[in-house]
Amino acid sequence: MSAESKCIVPNVLLLASRYDLTCDYVVAQLRRKSIPYFRLNTEDLSDSMVELDPVRRDLVVERQGQSYRVTPEGLRSVFFRRPVYLRDYGDDNRPPAERFSRYQWAAFVRNLMLFHEARWVNDPTATYRAEHKAVQLWAATQAGFVVPETRVTNSPHTCSLGRKCRDVAIKGLDTVLLRTGGYEMFGFTTFESLERLNSVAWRSAPAVIQAALADKLDIRVTVIENRVFAASITAHGKPIAGDWRKRKSNARFHEFDLPKEMAERCRLLVKSLGLRFGAIDLALCKGEYYFFEINPTGEWAWLVDTVGFPIDKAIAEVLSENEPSNAY
Repeated sequence: MSAESKCIVPNVLLLASRYDLTCDYVVAQLRRKSIPYFRLNTEDLSDSMVELDPVRRDLVVERQGQSYRVTPEGLRSVFFRRPVYLRDYGDDNRPPAERFSRYQWAAFVRNLMLFHEARWVNDPTATYRAEHKAVQLWAATQAGFVVPETRVTNSPHTCSLGRKCRDVAIKGLDTVLLRTGGYEMFGFTTFESLERLNSVAWRSAPAVIQAALADKLDIRVTVIENRVFAASITAHGKPIAGDWRKRKSNARFHEFDLPKEMAERCRLLVKSLGLRFGAIDLALCKGEYYFFEINPTGEWAWLVDTVGFPIDKAIAEVLSENEPSNAY
């Protein structure tokens, strides 16, 4: 490694993407607090000189004439913004060598778990576990949440969710992102009559089938350790039927007065999954709060802009706390 420039020893390491606008908000807050940080973007790795000593746990990165050195003694916290495993469904016309490189760099980022004394937001191991829908649904019930009747199946039938169930919400068991012909296709939640589902057509892959909630109010809850921010999601002043993300241009977000008991359940769920941050989707239906899912790397910048939630400040405060901690 070159010694031409002085090596910067950051207190905060940000593992993100060059195009991650959410991370930009946290960077701005760290700058205001004069906290030394280093942002390591996935897209910049192959243009950097990287050397990791796994025994001494010494990472040196040289980029554009500047050197950064990450050590257990200097590192206070890590902001981990990427899903744990690189999901690549279908051929996006990248050559094999490039795809191989992407997989190896993704593995390199995961290996930075070596710096386990730092305060991770969130820890990759906990993130990996929390990304699994069946695990998070079970954890939610343990935290006291009500969950819509749910099955993970490749053979849906009319009796699986109970005789009273007529309509179902259909979700991918994992994030559905397909690339073909230069286009990306994202899978939203779809709704269908249970009686119209042909089990034969489902045999090739499992899916999450849930009893659909009618006349629900969607609520996004963002948790950063003990701080809870809740926002209702409506369109033209009314709740949105189906998946609100399909009507994102018309969606409006407002601060929602979440009952203290529900806020505490959100905190408990995040903590029980070993996380410090969680983006939780709830729904209020006929006076009952239902849990849909939690995303350990979920987006939140739009809530800063539309509602004024200081989520960026809250995350920066957690990252800049003086004493690293291995447990939350």
